[in-house]
Amino acid sequence: MTPHQETPIALKHRERKAGAIGDNLKALRKEKGLTIAAVASASGISAASVSRIENGRISPTFEAIVNLAKGLNVDVSELFYHTEDTSFRGWLALTRAQEGDVIETPNYRYRPLCNNVASKEYMVLETTVLNRSLEEFGGLQKHSGQEQIIVTSGEVTVWTELYDPIQLKVGDSLAFDSTLGHAITYNGDTPATMTWVCSAYA
Repeated sequence: MTPHQETPIALKHRERKAGAIGDNLKALRKEKGLTIAAVASASGISAASVSRIENGRISPTFEAIVNLAKGLNVDVSELFYHTEDTSFRGWLALTRAQEGDVIETPNYRYRPLCNNVASKEYMVLETTVLNRSLEEFGGLQKHSGQEQIIVTSGEVTVWTELYDPIQLKVGDSLAFDSTLGHAITYNGDTPATMTWVCSAYA
């Protein structure tokens, strides 16, 4: 007799579009019965900024996305691709080359990979670094979680609050605690790209 195998629960159709952070923020806020003011207070972001993010008028930094997730008490991944079902097992996710929506923030351009499953404990982001200097970047950022980057094209400089700047070339990888103030800029004339792995939890 063959062992019983539980059939994985089918993925639900998602009404909200991957990458629409403002739409996902608004949907999550309404599902939890929270006002913009309540989310602003819990996340440490002004109510005006929360409103502008929801309406697509400004793009939040990754640090702001993490703080919003913390204020909503959800995984960071939910703001990238929100689903109401996080309980299924035996899941599988696939992203084909050139598939997936692109999310642009002031510092990076992201393409989430295999992010249509909310129960994942990590996120993988195909990332383009958009700033050439720390001044352009706007200062170091810090938030909860862990991160690892692998440079896939160009060269980058990783700036932190405790260590000397680190230069990374194609194939180089660096992991760090996200509570360490950090910023990543590209070297040369062409924006660099990286594969970025980070915690899904705020």
